[in-house]
Amino acid sequence: MVSFLSNPLATTEQLAISPSQSDGLPADLEVSLRWAGGTLIQSAGILLRLPQTTIATAIILLQRFYLLASLRSFPVLSTSHAAIYLAAKLTETPTKPRNIINVTTYLLKASTPSPISPHTTSAEVDPETYYVDDRTYLYHRTRLLDTETEILKALGFQTHTALPYTLAVNYAQALDCLTKSLLKRGFGYLTDALMSPSLVYLTHQPNALAVAALYLAARDEGVKLPEVWWEVFDVEREDLGFLVAVMKGVEEFVEGQVKKWRGEVIPWEGRELEGELERRRR
Repeated sequence: MVSFLSNPLATTEQLAISPSQSDGLPADLEVSLRWAGGTLIQSAGILLRLPQTTIATAIILLQRFYLLASLRSFPVLSTSHAAIYLAAKLTETPTKPRNIINVTTYLLKASTPSPISPHTTSAEVDPETYYVDDRTYLYHRTRLLDTETEILKALGFQTHTALPYTLAVNYAQALDCLTKSLLKRGFGYLTDALMSPSLVYLTHQPNALAVAALYLAARDEGVKLPEVWWEVFDVEREDLGFLVAVMKGVEEFVEGQVKKWRGEVIPWEGRELEGELERRRR
């Protein structure tokens, strides 16, 4: 029986070489597109007023899918749409395909605070640039539903996703350090870790992620915790050290991606991706 507090983890073989890399996609471009998809989901989820549990589930589904499928076969935009749609149903916060498509189109066409939005000097953006007509909507809706089916088939309909947020609350309460500021920092680290190129949500169980986030939050807040307290929650020192380093490094990674794609067009669609690969071959 699978525990509801644990997740299926990626194998060493899956992490060594992905279907996208086997399909000729450079590793750095794959990392960028995973980040772009996760950022789009996070930004769209906020605008759609979805809970963080739904957003995190969608990002994890996208990451799991790309362990089994190529970005060249399933472009990141359609997969992001499908991941949000599927995760919203799984977490009982359903949202309509029209809403998802409208919001992502707005994020990719208008200048917004999101890192994946275009940066323009104009104070106003013409609404026509992000208007979704019926023909465009039907195209994206069809792709969304088709990709949702492919995600479910690839995952064998095993969509269970345990998250570390509730565990972090329980652990903080057990350690008698449950404060609003500490939890806010801890949740921030857990959310940041979703964007890590190390894919820690696919390689570590929720208890380890919760412990690492609490460790960093307590250190930031100056909260003293008992010696080797992480062992109580079944986390080894080596895993804790790795996760702490990863979580602290996410900010630098994201800054690097934003700088890399500033002024460039992220290849969201299949034809754009093929164009980017052709440009790199020249």
